[in-house]
This record gives sequence, structure tokens and C-alpha cells, in this order.
Amino acid sequence: MILVIANPKSGYLKTHNAGASLAGIHSILGNSGHVALTQNTQELENALRLYEYKPPTVIVPFGGDGTVSAVLGAAAKVWGEHAIPAIFPVHAGTMNMIAWDAYPKTAPLKALQWLVENQASTHLHSTPRYPIKTSGQQYGFVFGFGVTVNFMHAYYSLGSGPIAATKLLAKIAWGIIRRSQFVENLFSTVKGQQSRDNATPQGFAWQACLALSIQCLPLRFRVSTSGGPLANQDMCLIAGVPNKLALVVNLLRIWLGRMPHSVGVERSTIHRIDFQFDSPTAWQLDGDVHAPLSSIQISSAPAVQFVAME
Repeated sequence: MILVIANPKSGYLKTHNAGASLAGIHSILGNSGHVALTQNTQELENALRLYEYKPPTVIVPFGGDGTVSAVLGAAAKVWGEHAIPAIFPVHAGTMNMIAWDAYPKTAPLKALQWLVENQASTHLHSTPRYPIKTSGQQYGFVFGFGVTVNFMHAYYSLGSGPIAATKLLAKIAWGIIRRSQFVENLFSTVKGQQSRDNATPQGFAWQACLALSIQCLPLRFRVSTSGGPLANQDMCLIAGVPNKLALVVNLLRIWLGRMPHSVGVERSTIHRIDFQFDSPTAWQLDGDVHAPLSSIQISSAPAVQFVAME
């Protein structure tokens, strides 16, 4: 059985006729599954608990990255993090980094149609992905603070989607060249203590921190060494004080997956990291900005099977 969790705030349902789209989902599913329209995390958990003793074969978070993350968090509460049903992400949100990690962009209803037609097939292919788990029991695939949080605030102020992201990158690149105050505010420094994989705590003063367990950021920036169909239970940490001019000069190389030393950040593989901030610090998970905390721990969670179109 396929369970579609539809997020009414998703980019797709907000920009298309929501009623017609939901009718299309029902029509495609037929007798193959059910749809739950959930407005918040409590409604989501309640919807999943209806299937607590007979889990769906596949859950389809009909939204973007935030919807996938919310589904993972609720599913872990209902079935435990070692027994989350297979996930089939669709490109139906403002940001679809997680769906991109599983298969190329495909219209959401077309992808759902493919799933329905192939769900009974022994050739339905899935590969493991390893979410990032926070000490607050949230699950996601891209964690960050510093410039990454400031970037998200600026991004949402311009709207959303690829056009807004491209405009913002162009604004940042031009601002770096001109040394604008906007860029100086964007690259603010976060200080504190960090401990990786139970090592001795060390002080840090970073402007950028990203931890990813998928391969690419929006606009297909292949910055991560983790994720993809051959993923391991780890995450890629990218952190430091970027050389802003080198960042602009090497933008194409970064998009292709390289990280020249001149950029001024480290890129390493970790399984867990603990942060103690000198002052409460805002952070983001899969594009959603969360309230400031004085400390947070992130770790690589057990595998979740992700179905991929073939």
C-alpha cells in the first residue's frame, strides 16, 4: 500500500490548482493507496499512527525537503528509526534536494504514476540514505548555521525557487567584489566549542558550517562527499571562514564538486559532532530555520530505504 502525505503548503500545491492536484493524486492511486492531507507535525503523526500496526509499503511525502524531513521525524516516532517504511520523494516543493539525490527531476504526478505502476514489481529499486539526526529528534539531510542560515533568510525574502536562488547568488557574488555591507552581514562569525566523533572539544570561529548526507545543494551544487546511491552512514562537514573572492572565482569548480584549498574551508567526513555555542545560535535543517540554541548534537542516523525511478 502506498501512503501519500500531502503538504498543502508545498510549492507544487501552492502554484498549481490544489484541488485538481489532489484529485489527480486520488485518481492515480485508485485502490493502490491512500492520501493524508496534513497541516502540521501533530496531524502528520496522527495520520501515520493509523497505520502503526500495518505500515505502508512506501510513503510518498508530497512536498519538498521540509516535508520529507517531517515525515521521517514522525515515522521514527511511530515505527522507530530502524523500521521506517521506504520513502519515495517527489519534486513537489520549493527545495527538492532530497528528491534530486534519488532521481532526476520528474513531474510529481508523473512520478507517482510510475510508482503505482511499478510497486508490485520485484524490480522496484531502492537504496539506503542516512539522515542526519539532531539531539532534538529532528531528521534531515542538510544541517547548517552561520552563512547558511543568513542565506536562507535572504533567499526567502526574494521569494523562493531556482530563480530566487540564482538572483541571490548573483547578488552575493557582486557584493563580494564590491565588498558590500550585505555580504559582510551575511558572513557573520559563530564561535563556540565543537567535538567530532567523541574527540576532545576544540574551539571554533566559523562563518560557514554545513553538514550534509546528500550529494547536492540547490542548483545542483555537488559539494558533498556523502549521499547518493552508494551512501555510507556518515555526513560531509564543510566549515570554516571562506575566502570570499576565491569563493566567487571557484564557483564553477565548486558546482562540479571540487573544493580548492584557496576557498578556505575544510571538507571532511564525520559521523557525529557536538556544538556548544558562545551565544544562542539559529540553525537550519533542510532549509527550515530553527530558533537559536546554546548547544546541539547531530549524528548520522540509521538507513532509510529510498525508492528511485529507473
